[in-house]
Amino acid sequence: MKIKRLQLKNYRNYKRLDIELSPGLNIFIGNNAQGKSNILESIFVLALTKSYINVKDQYLINVEGDFALLKADFVNGTVENRLEVIITENAKKLKINGAEIKKYCDYISRVKVLIFSPYNVNFVKDGPNTRRKSLNMVISQFSNSYVKVLQNYNAVLKKRNQFLKSIDCFKEYNRFYFDALNERFCALAVEIVLERNKFITEINKVLSTIYEEITGYTGLYCKYSCNIEFSEIKETTLERFKIKMKSFFDREKACGMTLLGPHRDDFIFFLDGRELEVFGSQGQIRAAILALKLAELLIFKEKDGGYPILLLDDIFSELDVEKRNKLIKYILDDVQTIITTTDIDLIDKSLIDKSKVFVVENGEIIEDGKKECNYE
Repeated sequence: MKIKRLQLKNYRNYKRLDIELSPGLNIFIGNNAQGKSNILESIFVLALTKSYINVKDQYLINVEGDFALLKADFVNGTVENRLEVIITENAKKLKINGAEIKKYCDYISRVKVLIFSPYNVNFVKDGPNTRRKSLNMVISQFSNSYVKVLQNYNAVLKKRNQFLKSIDCFKEYNRFYFDALNERFCALAVEIVLERNKFITEINKVLSTIYEEITGYTGLYCKYSCNIEFSEIKETTLERFKIKMKSFFDREKACGMTLLGPHRDDFIFFLDGRELEVFGSQGQIRAAILALKLAELLIFKEKDGGYPILLLDDIFSELDVEKRNKLIKYILDDVQTIITTTDIDLIDKSLIDKSKVFVVENGEIIEDGKKECNYE
């Protein structure tokens, strides 16, 4: 997966942008608050229709514009597609090769991206909702069916919560409707947790090894905390969950909300048997998230036959020299990598020599960045 050309209009601090990217390594250098991270964010939005930062779409529009346009040409093997995202104050329009796409699930998964940024550290420190959203975004990129199941689940969950809030404890209610709702809810819930469990299992196969390569220490793993009891047989898992749901009915009726299901799942990191969020240092957490992203990179390759676009937002300033050098081995020739940095001296010269360098200053970009930085 490669991005050839990126065009922006009225996006963040870019009134207009049109650049060609290298199929290999691209480095964006500039001081803070100049627009480097906005480049990475725009590519992420083009892939997943939303920012990796928890921000409303309207905030992506330049303050002097009434809409934002993001457009890029992507190549996957021999297939080339032009993707567009148009954001207005009240709506968002998606296009592929000029044709409008009405359904999110028909748009997503055309472009695969992985990002490591300062915001990723919140994956461990923030609440379960942050971790669920992050994992959903990754799984959705290589499983279009997962996107559809997740959308249907959220719709049924909303109806179920509305029904629970409307139940009058002293009157009859439409039990047939509620039973049908439960059947659908449980079936969708099991589909989601099985897909998540499979993904976490695959992550754990390589996570500790990658973490050891980065830090020299072993023992990192991710535990999937789920309120559905697994069985090797899918039907057994479903029946167990149905029984558990029935036992929770009185409690759910009392509080007016659904208390079980994948919307309450969590993903917890452990290092040497101790919970990373509680006992881990900032450096250990940062290395763990980097290891997770590199593990995801390998899984994408295995599932998709090719690597996703790797977005690294100012991480070289967060890593010591030894960790930087260990990361470099993952920046392969067939992985298009886009790096932002405030100091090009933090990046190994061997990488700079084979990269395309851009200089970013106040929403303007100089493509001949090596010459600007006296590297030629």
